[in-house]
Amino acid sequence: MERSEIRTIMKYEFLRGTTASQTARNINSVFGCSVTTQQTVSNWFAKFRTGDFNLTNEPRGRSESKVSNDDLKVTIESDPSQSTYELSLKFGVSKQTILTHLAEIGKVKKLDKWVPHELNEKQKQTRLEACLMLLSRHKSDPFLNRIITCDEKWIQYDNRKRSAQWLDKDELPKHTPKRNIHQKKLMVSVWWSSAGVIHYDFMKPGSSITAEIYCNQLDKMVQKLKEKQPRLANRSTPILLHDNARPHTAQMTVAKLQELELELLHHPPYSPDLAPTDYHFFRNLDNFLIGKQFNSDNAVKLAFQEFIDSRPPGFYTTGLNNLPLKWQKCIDNMGAYFDE
Repeated sequence: MERSEIRTIMKYEFLRGTTASQTARNINSVFGCSVTTQQTVSNWFAKFRTGDFNLTNEPRGRSESKVSNDDLKVTIESDPSQSTYELSLKFGVSKQTILTHLAEIGKVKKLDKWVPHELNEKQKQTRLEACLMLLSRHKSDPFLNRIITCDEKWIQYDNRKRSAQWLDKDELPKHTPKRNIHQKKLMVSVWWSSAGVIHYDFMKPGSSITAEIYCNQLDKMVQKLKEKQPRLANRSTPILLHDNARPHTAQMTVAKLQELELELLHHPPYSPDLAPTDYHFFRNLDNFLIGKQFNSDNAVKLAFQEFIDSRPPGFYTTGLNNLPLKWQKCIDNMGAYFDE
């Protein structure tokens, strides 16, 4: 039976004074139990009570939005930090409407990215000039295979992360105790080249890197270099790439580098994004350590050696070969930090 005919019967029953529930029962008893519902009849009776006996449905198209995509784009680009709530108040629409229009203009919410340091214009210029010089040198006389690079890092005893779980609606998540703010940790210093790790050294608990300690470590590194990579030690001067930490730039260290005949590669301040040990070695080490817990210094040392042993062929070469790409990205960004 056509819907228009059913609505005609509803109109007839309404004019007779039949209740909505009785009308629904009457229709279903004659034409089948699923033809209509009491709620449907009640909705039509409510319409009839207003004096509107038109039996056709009103069009259900979405009402025209008060938000112009062009206006929204201008507004959001003038201040990208505005919340959907603030935008909904400005345009007089719901947050869902704002979200719909943001999707239409291709806008997505992204968290700010932490950077190591807020660079001023002078520091950006220093980074830019350093990268231009390094890239120019590399193009005229490739030297990546002469680089020895190093840095220090704290390795935590507890490397657990709070994990998310897919659970039933009423199921409680498992409990994970917070890590001790002052938990145990061990500092490691590592030196490596494109051929692999040359030397690493763990600091005694409670001690810190000083110029004297760093110079002693350099002596050990050079001796290991002669044993492990004699080709690099005996060829033209190896080039040391380290950051500008105080022990690395002390007069004692500068004298030690001259004594050991190590050339120092220029590295601009506040630039871990240009340091292979930071952007490559330690980043991969962090991923390796996720979820691991240690109960002794020896366990930390064994895990570090396990990380070194597990590196695939070409791991170290890849880290250093990415340096020219990093220099170019820094140049492209006029010395500012760049996205990976």
